[in-house]
Amino acid sequence: MSKQILCFFPLLFCLVICGGCHRGNDSARSVPPVCVLRYETALMRADTAHLKTSMQALTEKFPLYLEGADWENPLNVRRIRNFIEDPLVQTVYERIEKQYADSTAFNRRIALLFDRIRREFPALGNPTVYTYISYFDFMNRILYLDSALSVALDLYVDGNEQQMDEIGIPRYISRKLNAAYLEPDLARVLITSLLPGTERASLLDHIVFEGKIQYFMEQVLPHTEPSLLLGYDERQMLWCKAHEREIWQYMVQQNLLFETNPLKFRYFVEEGPFNPLLEGAPARLCQYTGRRMVQAFMKKTGNDRERLLQASAREVLQISAYKP
Repeated sequence: MSKQILCFFPLLFCLVICGGCHRGNDSARSVPPVCVLRYETALMRADTAHLKTSMQALTEKFPLYLEGADWENPLNVRRIRNFIEDPLVQTVYERIEKQYADSTAFNRRIALLFDRIRREFPALGNPTVYTYISYFDFMNRILYLDSALSVALDLYVDGNEQQMDEIGIPRYISRKLNAAYLEPDLARVLITSLLPGTERASLLDHIVFEGKIQYFMEQVLPHTEPSLLLGYDERQMLWCKAHEREIWQYMVQQNLLFETNPLKFRYFVEEGPFNPLLEGAPARLCQYTGRRMVQAFMKKTGNDRERLLQASAREVLQISAYKP
């Protein structure tokens, strides 16, 4: 198989497109419509009796993503057929079709979120949203490519717990792979890409950057529980509230705030089942600490959004006078 085809198939399942655009019902509040293209629907409804012809039609319709696919090669057609006929894929597709059957409502949800983010970050524009079945590729569940947003819908439906257990996705990850996390994950990905770029070398850099993300997520999703924005369950959230001072004291006493060796503070930044350095603590405590520090900063500055955007990590720490 040529290198071109070897490169093509990861793109096919990671950056895929779909078959139609729909405008949301903006009767309640006028927002710019978003084009949502459902590749999983187009692919799963392809005529498998004439699959080569069907895929050629998709290639002609979407050359940006499928250009270079050699459908004269029977191996390529067979791989597509195997994917479509995979029992797991078919089960997940049925759940997607059921959960997101109302395309008008789904599209409006996305349009409203984009509109809120655009009010904070006008540079967002209006990217096209592509949805697809990723076969539980949780590492790439949302990809933002400036003018396009690719969403693995199989990771944003309910009822996949058994399947995710069977293929070995850890519970601390799979518990966040459901419909409730669609908007929070979309918001996080977009806001992260739109925040002014700052080098994140020290733990303090990570804390403040995560705090900024959490602040703007709260602005665009004001009715969403903080625990959902942080990716914590109720027990983890309660632990953080009860041990906020302990978290901060550990970071200070261990001289971690200005540490630039990521191995020394990885448990505070990286995803994981828990933080082994503090008994009972969840992972990614930089999120919670950052959220609280930025809240203090905004209170001291009279909710000066522009100042927050431009402030360095040291400035946020100094002005917030954060000390739980």
